[in-house]
Amino acid sequence: MSAPAAPHTELVELETPIGREWEPVVRLVLGGVADRLGLGFEELDDLQLAVERLLAEAGAQPSVKLVLELSDDRVRAHVGPLREATIAAALQGLSVPGQLGLRRVLETVVDSFGVDEAEGGELVVRLEKRVPAR
Repeated sequence: MSAPAAPHTELVELETPIGREWEPVVRLVLGGVADRLGLGFEELDDLQLAVERLLAEAGAQPSVKLVLELSDDRVRAHVGPLREATIAAALQGLSVPGQLGLRRVLETVVDSFGVDEAEGGELVVRLEKRVPAR
């Protein structure tokens, strides 16, 4: 018995400095991805909010890589490598009612998220957003 074929995926990669002045570049790339996949405004807004919040939490590192895996039924974003141990702690902690922490934001705006370890103790945050059936 053979394994099922993997769905067709396309990759989009962007390495960008971190900072408010670079947020429009990230939004432009995410907007293009949303258009390519037929995402609605709400799905695009959710994905942008998740990525922007992660970048805001990334602290003072000079740059970050954003890798987007596009398939017919989802977009998966890999954001990193990130050096901030506080991001890992914020993602692994429990959501506190009444507080809008990183974990709470991601639980609200993406379908799933996780943390993968990268070289040198850094981490990559995985975000997944399903594409609604057309």
